[in-house]
Amino acid sequence: MTIDDEILRPQGLYYTDGSVVLFAVHAGQTHAFKVHKSVLASHSRVFADMFALPSVVEHEMYDGVDSVNMPDDAKDLGDLLRGLYYPATILSMLENRNPLAAIKYRGILILSQKYFVRVLQKLLRARFRADWPSTLQDWDKLMEHYDSLSASSVPQHDVASKFIDNRMLEPASAIRLAREANVPEILPAAFYMLSTISPFMDFDALRNSNPPSLLTDSEGNVLAWQPGERTARWGLLSPTDMMCLMRGKHYLMEFVHKIEQEGARCPCDSNLCVQQVYRRKLLKGPTQDPLRVLNEISIATTPSQYPCHDGMHRLASRSREARSRLWENLCYYFGLPDVDEDQNDGDSDDVAIVEDAEFRDE
Repeated sequence: MTIDDEILRPQGLYYTDGSVVLFAVHAGQTHAFKVHKSVLASHSRVFADMFALPSVVEHEMYDGVDSVNMPDDAKDLGDLLRGLYYPATILSMLENRNPLAAIKYRGILILSQKYFVRVLQKLLRARFRADWPSTLQDWDKLMEHYDSLSASSVPQHDVASKFIDNRMLEPASAIRLAREANVPEILPAAFYMLSTISPFMDFDALRNSNPPSLLTDSEGNVLAWQPGERTARWGLLSPTDMMCLMRGKHYLMEFVHKIEQEGARCPCDSNLCVQQVYRRKLLKGPTQDPLRVLNEISIATTPSQYPCHDGMHRLASRSREARSRLWENLCYYFGLPDVDEDQNDGDSDDVAIVEDAEFRDE
């Protein structure tokens, strides 16, 4: 074992009366957690079995007790142990729609599943599922909230703080978490949100103190970030998920082409026709947001004396129906498995919150 001077003993997780020392490494630094077998076993079936079964190999001793070399990252293991010993820290993890949640708490969710720490697992699953809309109505509420955020109200004191989506959910990290931690319920909304963001707008690169030089598209148009424009952590997407995204964008464009072509020519026969303007808006580009455009069309009105009135009324009605169809087909478009609510843990999110109350009373 590494000499004591090279071992970090995290404050609050090294008990003098602990009965086992867990060793783990983070960024090349060894961490030692002296904790209680009874506490771990009471919350984790895996730890309970590990401590109950007789070992054929004699454990190495450290500080007078058994020691175990853990294969997990020390930071993630520390977060898991703090969740068990200091339940109040879990409340910070349950902050509503924390933009960094999928990255910050990915490790503890994966470990809570690995070691069957049921309460932590359910609470974090419930948090991530609540963040991402599962219905079109919830999606519209989230978009209304985002529309209310003003870029001008964001502090401008450094490079990163000018981005309004610092206060919005980040879809690429959510997709990675959903794949690794098996939370498929959040995938449809996350993939759709990612499809509306330009692949040139990279979350990390643009926040760098030395952002990349200007990019241009195939036609030589400069692709520069504009205030209020969304960014994504594109580097977190796996090749498989990039293919899912490409498939979804293809089907979305196919869908809006059908909507655009369904309507009859307006009697006004003008390029400035309101109906034609809205229909062309559906074909704006590959990072278009058809749900947003269809919503704009569905609530658009024209004076009754206009030749466009009847045609616009029919287009608005079709747009409302089309939005529902689009949302219902997101799993198909992006090649995602259909999921039933709570199929992964068998309990409702409400039960998880009740368990949280019990957990805090221990």
